[in-house]
Amino acid sequence: MALRIQHIPMFFPVSPITITKLKTRISCSNKSNDDASLASEFAEKVSIINARAVQAEQVMRKSRKILFKEFCNYLDLNEQEAKQKWNKIDEDEKWVLIKGFVQELNEFFQPLSAKYTKELVEEYLLKENLPPKSPPSSPLFPFDSIIGFP
Repeated sequence: MALRIQHIPMFFPVSPITITKLKTRISCSNKSNDDASLASEFAEKVSIINARAVQAEQVMRKSRKILFKEFCNYLDLNEQEAKQKWNKIDEDEKWVLIKGFVQELNEFFQPLSAKYTKELVEEYLLKENLPPKSPPSSPLFPFDSIIGFP
């Protein structure tokens, strides 16, 4: 079985929806497949999808962190000072700062929109304060979460 690694662009959103749209086929026509082998194959496919979702979230977390550090450099502030400044200023000032940052950033990197850059900065500030997610207790058999149990 060949493993394909999906390239995820650094500054573009990857939602869990795009990951779960992967076409996974489990053959039910093979007469040698019984319920246990089908369940095993299904669990393997689910674990691959979950691993890709975790990888995509890690990439987005790193992207937000890099972007925020560059934003701090643009403001000539350390991270804590930038957080405090961001929380104190109003929306118009945020847009002025973001548009100036994006204009400077676009000289060196692939162009980003001001709206998306602002979303990334706000997501970074929001998600940095959240406790990390605990890994599932049984990563090979996440059937409880599929059925609707946490």
